Amino acid sequence: MLLSSDQKLGLFCVALFSVFFIILMNVHLMGGVLAGLLTYTLTLKLDALLSKTSVKLSNKSKLISVLILSILIMAIFMGGAWYIFTKFLHMAKNPTETMDNAKMIIDNVSNTLPQNLRDYLPEDMDEILKNLTSYFKEHLLYLQSIVKNVFHILLIVIVGMIIGLILGFQENKRNIEEKNQQQTRLMAAFSDSMRRLVLVFQYVAISQVVISLFNTLMTAIFLFIILPIFDVHLPFSKSLVLATFVFGLIPIIGNLIVNVLMFLVAFTVSFGVAIVVIVYLIIIHKAEYVLNAKIVGTKVQAGICELLIAMLFLETLFGMIGLIFAPIFYAFIKLSLKQLKLI
Repeated sequence: MLLSSDQKLGLFCVALFSVFFIILMNVHLMGGVLAGLLTYTLTLKLDALLSKTSVKLSNKSKLISVLILSILIMAIFMGGAWYIFTKFLHMAKNPTETMDNAKMIIDNVSNTLPQNLRDYLPEDMDEILKNLTSYFKEHLLYLQSIVKNVFHILLIVIVGMIIGLILGFQENKRNIEEKNQQQTRLMAAFSDSMRRLVLVFQYVAISQVVISLFNTLMTAIFLFIILPIFDVHLPFSKSLVLATFVFGLIPIIGNLIVNVLMFLVAFTVSFGVAIVVIVYLIIIHKAEYVLNAKIVGTKVQAGICELLIAMLFLETLFGMIGLIFAPIFYAFIKLSLKQLKLI
């Protein structure tokens, strides 16, 4: 079958985007792209909402939406940093209370562990502090590299968000200019590919919200209904449910953070409860993969197996970021091929 010129240009743009994504995943910049897509999409959605809400805001809706999102993003980052800082400050100002709480947790864990595992635990807090000090001294360079990588990723995400806000703000101006002048066929094909990418990202973002709600509901049922039936009550249960929803909005990594938090909290109750919690969470998250593939697959008419294979394949090639980006990447390619009438 001979391809038309529009199909050839469309395929060229899909290939160009694909190569671009592969390069970014290899150099670990994909987090910035995802953050930029998020702020860009939110800017467009908030702009459309403000324009429909009030005629007076229609001319300034783009600027207002960017300002609102900028303030919200700064508030989230500053609020998170302040919360962590105040927690560490409280611990530093009250060392006795901190040590007592840590000793209580260790005693609870020690009393619930099997004897063969209990022998590996330090006997008192002095030994724990000695072991921690020794570990920090031996792995100082490694810990510094971890902190450096965390701040590097955070900087990439912030820069990506800023770029997304700028592109979202310029979208209206660009649309007006495009109406006044004829686009080249290549630029038209590039714009179509970009719109498909944003559309697919919206599908995946909606899917992630649904998954976070599902995960939060299952966690609440587990913490407030299932565990109390067996007379088990986890501390900080309400905070854990809230954290499940908030961190659940972050693909994959958010689930890992929540899993670690819940496991540590359950570990303070008993070793057996911690094992039950982690098994339950694993079952939920496996169900989430299927749910994610089902929601995104329905939108782009892709099978669950297709998306799951894509997620496993990209995770093998690029690690965690490949797993996070796989639904967007595969859905973008399939939707592009369908709209180009090649499949």
